[in-house]
Amino acid sequence: MKAVRYVKIFLVLTVGFWGLIGTFGNLAGMSDVYNEVLKVTSMASVPEGAGPPWRTSSPIVVWLGYTFILLGKVVALVGGAWGGVLLLKHVNAPAADFNRAKSVAIAGCGAAFALMFFTFTVFGESVFFMFFDPLHSGAAALAFRLAGSFALVALF
Repeated sequence: MKAVRYVKIFLVLTVGFWGLIGTFGNLAGMSDVYNEVLKVTSMASVPEGAGPPWRTSSPIVVWLGYTFILLGKVVALVGGAWGGVLLLKHVNAPAADFNRAKSVAIAGCGAAFALMFFTFTVFGESVFFMFFDPLHSGAAALAFRLAGSFALVALF
């Protein structure tokens, strides 16, 4: 039984570690992330007339996208790290106490899932047609795999 608890703790901490790497990467490469969001929202790879009429290069929209991405990673970082620490603290506790400690960890995993699903699948692909760009299409496939992984960790 304790082995399962340690596996859960490890998985939650990996989500926190992903959030840490992503947060610092997005902060260190702010202009790169901004430019990638701009490429998606402006639908640079979508041929004229083929895409929807809401192409935009508006800095407000691009900054909102960047902020959503960054905040999602921060919440994953905090939820994964804090959740992992809480779970470690309760590793020898009764099942009810350990399960209550999981709420922060589940929130962190949920935030990571929501980030990947909404930014790439909903907004990137469905709203801004980023599948026209082979580079962004590959990023969406990676995001889909990550979202599935985060969802599985949350369920486990």
